[in-house]
Amino acid sequence: MVAELAAGRRPTIIDVAKRAGVSKSLASRALRGDAGVSTSSRDLVLDAAQELGYRPNSAARSLVRGVSGLVGVVLNQLDNQHHTGIVQGVQGRAKELNARVIIGNGAQNPEELQRQIDTMIELRVDGLVIVSSWVPRQVLERAGSEVPTVVLTHLADPPAEVDTIASDDVYGAQLAVEHLIQAGHQRIAYLSRSASATSQARIDGVVLALETAQLPCTILQVDAGEDINLQELSASGVDAVLCNNDLTAAEVIRLAHEQQVQVPGQLAVIGYDNTALARLLYPSLTSIDQPQVNMGRRAVDAIAERTAGRTEALRELYTPQLVVRSSTAQP
Repeated sequence: MVAELAAGRRPTIIDVAKRAGVSKSLASRALRGDAGVSTSSRDLVLDAAQELGYRPNSAARSLVRGVSGLVGVVLNQLDNQHHTGIVQGVQGRAKELNARVIIGNGAQNPEELQRQIDTMIELRVDGLVIVSSWVPRQVLERAGSEVPTVVLTHLADPPAEVDTIASDDVYGAQLAVEHLIQAGHQRIAYLSRSASATSQARIDGVVLALETAQLPCTILQVDAGEDINLQELSASGVDAVLCNNDLTAAEVIRLAHEQQVQVPGQLAVIGYDNTALARLLYPSLTSIDQPQVNMGRRAVDAIAERTAGRTEALRELYTPQLVVRSSTAQP
């Protein structure tokens, strides 16, 4: 049993071989599932490993085989449900390929994002999925030169060393604004708590749609920790607002309830990402849907393609969809 080993010592493959009464090489082959090992010998080794509580040393195995079976995911923030959907897709596809996923939180900080990326590379991951547009370009270049790297967000000027998979944020913002215009809204604002390249692309879409309709454009940038001034927004005549994500939209709806501003009667609200939160709010939130799960799955396949020898950088854009709910209506 485990207690027979020296206190605090983890069982090794040598301990397993000794318990099973076989050679170290045969024990290793049996645990790997290699062909040519008899059923009786395999059973002896597996039983011994279970009795001893043996776990393979993944780090050592990766040094021998040149692969770790690990996919690293670095997120910009953990409390963003858009990121949760991407992780779900990464994990699902990785499992199908017999790989495991480890996650790092960049905490919306470029330095922490870099530290998490460095940690993943030190752990010898087979591929890296980065869900942030805040990573410095030189960090992306270095990461992509060391390990297959996929960035799942909009980048203004992605380096050739990395693949990019994103939703068409310009088109998504246009969809949202055009929906509001068709509903009769005349004073439309874009509200964001982010200064990322993704948010800037959405601003481009907002401006394009409003200029086409010859309507005024209001862009509101609110820093993290700063309160949204809904009274000032309403007093300016704005009757509809597109938010940079569902979380910001939820904040607007909460403030509207507190200040007795009717949604959508006095203020129509649209979110972005179409997370589970959009369906739970009251009124339910109209939002721009991004295929997070599919994007996460595609990222794992892109890593596999790079590993197989693809050298040309991948640039893929998914087309977002408008999901209309109760938070938008004719004013």
